Amino acid sequence: MGVLYDKFIALEELSARECVITVRLCGNLNTAEICVENCRRVLSCDDEFITLGVFGVDVRISGTPLVLENFGVGGVKITGNISSIDFSANSSKGMVNHDEK
Repeated sequence: MGVLYDKFIALEELSARECVITVRLCGNLNTAEICVENCRRVLSCDDEFITLGVFGVDVRISGTPLVLENFGVGGVKITGNISSIDFSANSSKGMVNHDEK
């Protein structure tokens, strides 16, 4: 379409390949808040484990009890007594092709 449009699309694609994880400790040390930006999908969710798919990586959060507070356009917010955060490479590289069966 135009040079400016192409630059905007390239910037948007680059930002979607980044994942920012922010951990905040709340008033008491037993409760934390995790915000994950550019989360692509929630792979699994229960009271003790939440696994998120971001670009090229699966993020597994463990703790008790974990609450998925918000999942929106900007990302996801999780609260609870967090015990660990693990990262592992995913096979889909963060992209989902809905046409494949």
